[in-house]
Amino acid sequence: MQISINAHAKINLFLDIVSLREDSYHNILSLMQAVTLHDVITLDYDSNADRSIEIVCNAKGIPCDEKNLAYKAADMLLERGCLKIAIEKNIPSEAGLAGGSADAAATLIGLNELLGNRYSLDELKTIGKKLGADVPFCIEGGSCIVEGIGEKMTKCAPMPDFPLVIARMGVGMSTPTAYRKLDEKFDRFKNYSPKIDMLEILLESNENTPLSDYCKGLYNIFEEVVEPERPAITTIKNILSKNGACGTLMTGSGTAVFGIFENEEAAMRANSALLSIGATSSICYPKK
Repeated sequence: MQISINAHAKINLFLDIVSLREDSYHNILSLMQAVTLHDVITLDYDSNADRSIEIVCNAKGIPCDEKNLAYKAADMLLERGCLKIAIEKNIPSEAGLAGGSADAAATLIGLNELLGNRYSLDELKTIGKKLGADVPFCIEGGSCIVEGIGEKMTKCAPMPDFPLVIARMGVGMSTPTAYRKLDEKFDRFKNYSPKIDMLEILLESNENTPLSDYCKGLYNIFEEVVEPERPAITTIKNILSKNGACGTLMTGSGTAVFGIFENEEAAMRANSALLSIGATSSICYPKK
């Protein structure tokens, strides 16, 4: 039996830290939005074969063993039989786009279907939470306010349906390193107040809100420690803005940046300009 599932990337329209937990994890407050940029996960399952999991991927640098989140996801559901996982990568890695988490989420959804839908979506989210903080959202999709360490999700209206350009260039930064730098900058968030007013701008907007006003709510606390050390982020932002982006923001802990445009012509100009300097760049839309 074979099935193919699209594994959609996510962006953070808003991302802030509420507090540092006793277990050293961080309570976040975020507005996440799924986008049409996606990997494709193809699962080929033979229930009569010996239990095994195999992964192939079209991209270099992606582990094709038990280190891969898709492998770990399959290992949690597969009781018997042979599962072959083919990953067609389109989402840049180590970019804050939840590419690995999206692949894991798609594997859980697809394998669950091949196994006769043994688990509900809520049960899959509980399983996914063990794999990574972004996996439950990647299972849910759409647009959600995400809290805690990623396990608390509240569905909300999707962002305006405008074209996005997502680009990445240069050296990344590990998520643990980015969190450590935030802890140092904000004194472990002892007296920190998250920027709720900016989140409210995004949540209170509607189809009549000018895009320029909507973009005033874009915020990512990680920019404060990542962007100064990764000049490619600023370069990408400048190119996006120069070519008509109404707002730009780094997503997740970086280092991909997205720009929101009022029309596809402007997005295409920005995308071409970014490709011309060697950036990985693509045009996509919000995924409802």
